[in-house]
Amino acid sequence: MKKALLILTSVLVLAASANAQDTFYPGWQFGVKAGATYSAGEASFSDMLSIPAVGINAGYQFTPVFTLRGELSGFQSKGAVVTSVTDVYKFNYGQLDLDAVFDIANIFGYKQRRLLNPYVFAGIGANVRFNNAEANALKAKFYNTDYLWDAPVASLTGRVGAGVDVRLSNAVKLFLEVADNVYSDKFNSKKNEDPSAKLFGAIECDYNLTAFLGLKLTLGQASKIAAAEAAAAAAAAKAEADRLAAERAAAEKAAAEKAAAEKARAEAEAARLAAEKAAAEKAAAERAAARKIEQHVLFVIGQTKIRPSETQKVQDVIDILNTYPEAVVTVTGYADKNTGTAKRNQFLSQKRAENVAKAIEAAGISADRISVNYVGDTQKVSEVPAENRVAVCITK
Repeated sequence: MKKALLILTSVLVLAASANAQDTFYPGWQFGVKAGATYSAGEASFSDMLSIPAVGINAGYQFTPVFTLRGELSGFQSKGAVVTSVTDVYKFNYGQLDLDAVFDIANIFGYKQRRLLNPYVFAGIGANVRFNNAEANALKAKFYNTDYLWDAPVASLTGRVGAGVDVRLSNAVKLFLEVADNVYSDKFNSKKNEDPSAKLFGAIECDYNLTAFLGLKLTLGQASKIAAAEAAAAAAAAKAEADRLAAERAAAEKAAAEKAAAEKARAEAEAARLAAEKAAAEKAAAERAAARKIEQHVLFVIGQTKIRPSETQKVQDVIDILNTYPEAVVTVTGYADKNTGTAKRNQFLSQKRAENVAKAIEAAGISADRISVNYVGDTQKVSEVPAENRVAVCITK
């Protein structure tokens, strides 16, 4: 017992002090899953396999490593009486569990966009078994009926398991999970005489193995990650603008100092010409900057339809084109090389660019002011795969 507590304490310390490489945001997780159960017994594996098994769970991730979750699962399990023939009987059960889940990969540093996150878990639960009519119909074949139950029976459960999360997006994960549930010896109506099935060599137990495939939804974390990324991008843009302004100011100061060293007449003439030139360049630069905009219209994986969340970006381009009749726009479509074939990605990039161009034209912009390009997955705009499912609009 002391050894188990020491191991658990060490894991929790690692969870609290993991060297996170990205910012972690605590949040809720909700999952649904379906799969199969296998009840350990004398019959063959196929005889003791029950399909389907289902479950739902909800948990809160406190640290990159540690999550506490509650789960409701169950449906059907099996037992068998082996005499001259094997008689398999079914019964139903429901189970409410509380699990401590430990993310293995995040122990070594938290990454928001890690594709695979293996984890282990351990927990306790309450199991209720019912509808045992098939076993009771075989009562005469039981060599010992002391554990045979009729009315619903409840008991405590211990469980351990492991799984892996597969990241689909910041908010959605696919997961595969297996667990070993340990019950009292009355779980399947039979006394277990197998010495290897005794927990700690003394307690007789029944085992029910489960395997599930499911989807996990995280709430709050995805929006916080997106907000942090947007803030970082805005800060970077401001820093670049400040740098350019400083360089421009330094150049203007040097020109003014050189002009001041000339003779009065030359200074006046040079100052006048410089002022006129600066004013003209500034006006031209302001006109060019005002009508230049670059928007990245992002798409869902495998989709070409403009999402409602991206329509404002298209509208920003339309507003520039309406304000500056001489302005034109180039729309270039891209696709994510990490998903799909080259042929499919070429098609996706074309449709994305064309759909954005159609939306601009539908707003009253002449088609001869719109250029459409598409490059499939042969080029990319970002190292982030999701940001390559995009149509980039650049006005000038």
